[in-house]
Amino acid sequence: MKTPSAAYIAKEEAATRQPAELYHIWHDGGSHWYYTSGDVAITYDGNSYVPASLQRGLAKYDSQLDVTTMNITAQYAETPVIEFIASNPVEILWIQVSKLFRDQSPFEIGVIFVGQIKNVSFKGVQASVTCVGFEHFLRMSVPTFRYQIACNHNLFDTNCGVVKASYKDTATVTVDATGLLVTSADFGLEVDDYFTYGRVEFNATYRTIVNHTGNVLTLAYKFTTLETGDSVDAYPGCDGAIETCRDTFANVIHFLGFPYIPVENPATRIT
Repeated sequence: MKTPSAAYIAKEEAATRQPAELYHIWHDGGSHWYYTSGDVAITYDGNSYVPASLQRGLAKYDSQLDVTTMNITAQYAETPVIEFIASNPVEILWIQVSKLFRDQSPFEIGVIFVGQIKNVSFKGVQASVTCVGFEHFLRMSVPTFRYQIACNHNLFDTNCGVVKASYKDTATVTVDATGLLVTSADFGLEVDDYFTYGRVEFNATYRTIVNHTGNVLTLAYKFTTLETGDSVDAYPGCDGAIETCRDTFANVIHFLGFPYIPVENPATRIT
């Protein structure tokens, strides 16, 4: 019997070998995480994908642009999954799942799924990660400007005209045990509620400020890694009122609300 060559054996094994899958998780302007379902690290496009206990479900597609979903099972100890034990993702976290045959030279990947992490739940030592495809954004309703008292612009966006960098307040903070209260003497230099509805940024992530009283800011959700002695950037908020636009930002020229429309319906008013 003829003995097959080493090259033939290698090709035969490659034909039956399962491809490795690459998981790239990131949020805009922030951190990136790279994992692979393979047993050894894989370097692709200059990034090292480290082995992790990840297993995905099927992704289904159709011609009706229905939102694609994918479930991924992971060990909870993997970052950033471990950060969601206390709360689900606050920022939009993107994920791309690709497959790669390690016998190829050069490597070529096939993209299986692109979307965002919507929800994370835990059972025992495993986390179940629910992802929605990019079609999720294509099906979202995008409202036009509304005839309302409050301004239609978002603070610091292009149409608002207020320059974000001009209102940055960098401060060293003290963090309480809950992680929701951050304190700095710098915050007390502004009147109460100056930072309410604003945001605190730390390590390219942010949290909404729900209350500002004296030296203390109350966050909607805590930062998972913020500690006492760290430095953050705080920005004021805007409630959409013309008085705030005038007094805080001197920006009435860009105000896009209708503050003088009647607040009562004359047809239903009881006199």
